[in-house]
Amino acid sequence: MKKLTYLILAVGLLFTFAACDDNEPQSFRAADSNASFPTTTASVDENATEPLQIPLALAGIKGSGKVTVTLTASSEGESSPAIEGTDFVIENKEIVFEDGCGVQNVIVRPIDNDVFTGKKTFKIIISATSPKLLESEQNSVLVTIVDDEHPWAAIIGTYNITGISAFDEVTPVSVPAVISASDEDTNVLNVNFGYGTLAKMSVEEVDGEIVVAMKDNQYIGPMPKPTDAWNRYFRATHVEGEDLYTVSALAGIFENGVITFEYGFGFQKIHPSTGASGGFFTLLMDGVVATKAK
Repeated sequence: MKKLTYLILAVGLLFTFAACDDNEPQSFRAADSNASFPTTTASVDENATEPLQIPLALAGIKGSGKVTVTLTASSEGESSPAIEGTDFVIENKEIVFEDGCGVQNVIVRPIDNDVFTGKKTFKIIISATSPKLLESEQNSVLVTIVDDEHPWAAIIGTYNITGISAFDEVTPVSVPAVISASDEDTNVLNVNFGYGTLAKMSVEEVDGEIVVAMKDNQYIGPMPKPTDAWNRYFRATHVEGEDLYTVSALAGIFENGVITFEYGFGFQKIHPSTGASGGFFTLLMDGVVATKAK
């Protein structure tokens, strides 16, 4: 029985591998050797100062000889295609594994074109191996180039939203949020409160001011177990004395990394089937401020 040279590929944000292991006998044959990408997607900022490194794994028997993997870039079928030589360069389209196994990185350098075009995508495909190996199901990776010339780039980033609790009108409340670009509309940004589903925030310039607004009653994700019979909703609110009102949207003005809102907001739990309210589990008084951290 031949000794195994193997890679354990774990799909996700982390993967571990054990390559060229001479200690564990397994029924791995030379005919099973294959090259693959451990991940199916990768992304890089258009203005990144360091190249994107994408792992390419070769599962094979140690000492079986040199293997050359040839890569091809393709943007066929992509709605916003990235063009090789215009939007990116692949530095090593032929990768040589001298010992017949291991992991090496594909090096991708984005090209900053100083023009807003939105996100662009392309695929890196394993087009050939020498000698010819078994074709892997994971023979390509989709690469996204994130545009840095977004017209609302100043707003995009990580925020700390602060206000006063409407439950006692005394306690300071802090809510983290990440604002990112949306693929659907330049003037719509995504707001991630960390609950699994993104809220939408519109942006426009009105009389020289940058006005942002998040519509009321946006679903932002299910409640965690054991209370997952309820869903979270973003609510735009106005507190007047002892009365609580919902308003059509939480609107604010962005200036120098700070969004100042006139009203408050809350997270309300609503039953997904009956629509019944389980009350607010976060509620801020009017006058909420969002400060950009980075």
